[in-house]
Amino acid sequence: MYKLYYSPGACSMAVHVILNEVSQPVQLESIVLSEGQNRTPEFLKINPRGQIPVLVDGDQVIREGAAQIIYLCEKHNSALLPTKGAERATALEWLMFCNATLHPAYARAFFLMKNASDEAAKEQLLSVAFANINKLWAEVEARLENNQYLAGNEITAADILLTVIANWSTRFSTITLGERTKKLLQTVSSRPAYKKALELEHVEYKAAA
Repeated sequence: MYKLYYSPGACSMAVHVILNEVSQPVQLESIVLSEGQNRTPEFLKINPRGQIPVLVDGDQVIREGAAQIIYLCEKHNSALLPTKGAERATALEWLMFCNATLHPAYARAFFLMKNASDEAAKEQLLSVAFANINKLWAEVEARLENNQYLAGNEITAADILLTVIANWSTRFSTITLGERTKKLLQTVSSRPAYKKALELEHVEYKAAA
């Protein structure tokens, strides 16, 4: 059985959803970031970076979320990640957009909210951070003009990660999601595998409203 170290509603939820999508049982280990549980000696032995998610499959320990998603999709032959050609390249591009571009954009905003002490500087820096996030969501909205999902007209793992990240937007009043984007979020968050993860992690999905 897989073991997943996660934090409710964090990027780890995408891995949780993928596990549900491929019908794999999983032992969930909650790591409460706000309580510093990711910095305990016990957890740092599992991941010296102090980050979640961590996926354990027997002797295999994977410490990067995108790598976990690819590993699960390939191991279980999931259609959520095409196996070859342009379809695979496009699906991977958008998965990496979510993982390496959109996620860090939010991380900067969260960091500023928590750590910036000078209120004037904080407001100015957050304005720049939110403008960048909104620019990225505008790119997503434009992409969906002629596509039902990020990689085309079939759902991929990228849409699942995007949907997880989108729910963080409800913490900030200045982030705007387009109507096509909200339609995608509603579709993805309504899937049984996603609803199961929301229930088990005790998370309410609000971004599609």
